[in-house]
This record gives sequence, structure tokens and C-alpha cells, in this order.
Amino acid sequence: GIYWSCRRFRHMAVLPGCIVLLMVGFYAILWLTGSTIEDATRAGWVNESVESPSWSHTWDFIRIDKVVWSVLPSQALTLLAMISVVALSSSLDIAAIEIELKRPLDYNHELRTVGWSNVISGLLGGYTGSYIFSQTIFSLRMGIRSRLMGYILALTAIITVVVPFNILAYIPNFFFGSLLVMICVDLLSEWLIDVRSRVSPPEYAVVISTFALLQVLGVEFGIIAGVLLDWLVMRCCQRSRSDLAG
Repeated sequence: GIYWSCRRFRHMAVLPGCIVLLMVGFYAILWLTGSTIEDATRAGWVNESVESPSWSHTWDFIRIDKVVWSVLPSQALTLLAMISVVALSSSLDIAAIEIELKRPLDYNHELRTVGWSNVISGLLGGYTGSYIFSQTIFSLRMGIRSRLMGYILALTAIITVVVPFNILAYIPNFFFGSLLVMICVDLLSEWLIDVRSRVSPPEYAVVISTFALLQVLGVEFGIIAGVLLDWLVMRCCQRSRSDLAG
């Protein structure tokens, strides 16, 4: 329903409205049935509230002296794979945003932004990451072009971290599931169906094959196999064009 609404009505209020309706509907059902949030938690509709330490104590858990450095060499392949996946996924994120904007972006500038963000995150004990391109694309499709949205998201994230209680303990699990399904369906529809009219048949065959390889081989080896397959197909196409030209 959320996916259909967002595709049918191109307005910035559609997705937030659907989110509000999900929350209102959930708590309305609790009220009508005389249930409490504790009842919903015991039934598995809401995650159990876990007391978490104050955000100011987050860095107390960073204990460099507890790192077993002797294990690091054995994880070299995993680290290289992670770096490759993050670098490639960042490039794909930029490409996806570029396609939606219908104008070229400065890849070097965007990748440097991602790189420095990861450096700062790592030094502060955070995780690796990249653009949330799906959120960027959804925002663009809803007509949101202002940088104010980025500031609002950052402020919301800060508030979520510093509040003295677990906000997620009041959000039903199906809320997250519905958004993930919507994003999944939208990405599959765009990159496996809609893209067919924008690429050549050999390129589309590479897209479908890479998707299948990812399911069979996993992310790391699936990406490697997809890149090799793309190289092979492009070489075959170039040779065919050369033979025809000759």
C-alpha cells in the first residue's frame, strides 16, 4: 500500500502520511482492544525495552587494549572485501542519485565526502557507511530539493541518541518491515524492470545475471563475478562491432 501510494501520488506528504497512519492505526487498535504497550511487547508486536547506557558513556566501550592484534592478519581478506564493497556501493549510490537527478555529479567530490565521513566516524568509534541513496531518491521524487531535510534528519538522529529512553520500544515491528519491503520492491522494480528500456539487451542480461549471482554467491563474490561478466560481455560486444566495421 505504501509503495503504491508513493508511486501513484507524487507529493512530499504521502510517505510521512503513511508512516503517521501506521502509528496511529497501531495505537488505535491497542486502545480499542484495551491492550497496553506491555501486552503488545509480550505478543511480539513491539521490541522489548532494553535499558541502554547514556550516550555520554558510549566511548567507555572503546577499549583499544582489548584488541587481539594477532588475529588481524587472518582477517585481511575480509577487511579488503569490506573496503571494496563500501567503495563500490558508494559509487553505485552516487550513480543512482545521478540517474534520478538527470545531471552529472562530481564523483571525486562525492567519494571524498564519503571517505572523510568514514574517517571521522571510525575515529569516533562509529561504523562505515555511505549515502542513504534510497532516502535521497524518495525525497527527490516527492519534490523535496531543500538541504533543510538533511538538517532535520541529522537533528532527529541526535535527539534519538540523547533521549533517556529507547524510542524503538514504542514503535511496532511491522513499521520497520513495511518500510523495508517498500524499499525492496521499489529497487527491484526500478533496477530489474524499469531499467530494461534504458539499456541495451546485453547490458540488461548483465544486470539480471549479476542479481542472480549475488543471490547464489553472496555480496562480495557476486559483485566480483558480476564485474567479470560485464567485462566479458563488453569485450564480446566490442569485438562484434569491430568485425562488423571490418
